[in-house]
Amino acid sequence: MSMTLPDSKVQPVLLLDSKGQIKQFNEGFEKIFFPVQPGSPLSAHVHPEDREDFLAWFKSLPDNGGEGPVKTLRMINPSGNSLPAMVRPEILPNGDYALWFWEGRAAREGGGYWQTALTPAMEAVFSGILDGAFILDVEGKVVEVNQALCSMLGFHKYELIGLPVGKLFAQDPQEMNKATARFARIMKAGRVQEVNFTLRDRAGGEIEVSLNGAVIRGEGSHLVGILGIVRDLRESKIMSAMKEKAVELEAAMRQLSERDKVKDDFLSVVGHELRTPLANIMGYAEFLLEGELNPAEKKEFIQVVYQESRRLARLVNEILDMSRLEAGRLIYHYVPQPIDPVLNEVADSIRAEAEQKSILITRRLNCELEIWMDRDRIKQVVINLLNNAVKYSPSNTEVRIESESVDDGALVKVSDQGIGIEGENLTKVFEKFHRVTEVEHHTQGAGLGLPIAKRIIEEGHAGRIWLESPGKNKGSTFRFWLPRSGRK
Repeated sequence: MSMTLPDSKVQPVLLLDSKGQIKQFNEGFEKIFFPVQPGSPLSAHVHPEDREDFLAWFKSLPDNGGEGPVKTLRMINPSGNSLPAMVRPEILPNGDYALWFWEGRAAREGGGYWQTALTPAMEAVFSGILDGAFILDVEGKVVEVNQALCSMLGFHKYELIGLPVGKLFAQDPQEMNKATARFARIMKAGRVQEVNFTLRDRAGGEIEVSLNGAVIRGEGSHLVGILGIVRDLRESKIMSAMKEKAVELEAAMRQLSERDKVKDDFLSVVGHELRTPLANIMGYAEFLLEGELNPAEKKEFIQVVYQESRRLARLVNEILDMSRLEAGRLIYHYVPQPIDPVLNEVADSIRAEAEQKSILITRRLNCELEIWMDRDRIKQVVINLLNNAVKYSPSNTEVRIESESVDDGALVKVSDQGIGIEGENLTKVFEKFHRVTEVEHHTQGAGLGLPIAKRIIEEGHAGRIWLESPGKNKGSTFRFWLPRSGRK
């Protein structure tokens, strides 16, 4: 892992290898101290009287990452002049060392109190503050910042330490002056009042923040600095994501609660629908077993038993089909064949029930295409649609079944003049366990026919099925379309 020195022109920094050889230096070091030669030992630029102590200090630095103790020493520039400096080392994961420098004068005037006040324990507490935090000395220079503030602004910690407070909070000269004046007023008043303003990070992005904090006093109650707390007012991504998830979970819980109620209603309906034909079958069978019926009565009773048995079989088959569909075990047998003969066959089978209500079933079948389909499953769909049309239509009305070739496929329509469906319920009729208000008091069965039909058409045959209705008591038209190629 290599490190590229920050582009700070304020904070001097050197990058050394594990042997103390200079690898890089930044513009801040060159301007405030002097240029150095990469590859040369840093000890060659240390005052001879401090050199042995510096080498011992450097050798004692840990090699497993983190920070080392601050060192005060004197540097020698190319002209032979002595420059006092304070150095804070940062041990990098790859074994290199970043040495952050401050001029000795600034260290004495700005860091004297804080050099002893910021103990390791205090620094640990300070770094653990979740909001951005910084400490200023009485000159308005940054003495310490925590990692939260560095992450917020996009700077390295030692790029910020030593900066005038105006440069910490602004980039534009005018804004820098405002920021400096703000903290000068805090120093003078001796208290920090919460204020909201906009910061700019290293990339120029705006950050809405609030500033709060406290003045810090030393012995004799004299002012030694300011503790500032910077809170990012933008919602964090984590909190935002958690709120979204909470909303999603609440919606899911409501949906589950609704589904539980619908399932309870469904089980109640199924129980009733099973008991009714069973009771009729058992009752009429007992009369037949007694043998005291004339031929006409026997025929009538046998007819009732047969009809109730068919009703019971349809209900059981619907439940089994839905179970197979849910488990992905419904088997299809596809064969290319015309659809009109299937429609004619179903219309013939429904005619007797329609005639009992004086309902006329008319046909207009004009699809000449061969469709790749499972004949029995499509027949099951059409039976359901025609049965519903007859069931929900008043007497002396008409039910129409039509077909035509559309978009290289077959379009089938089943229309009635029955009770109709309101617009908001046009899709709900295809939902499992759902009963539409308009029809729930007019029907027998578990309400699974249309959900099964939808899955047979759309999942089993790659087609589409939908309902159209002008409104309540204005009739309905079911349409489904099957592609010629189907789902092989």
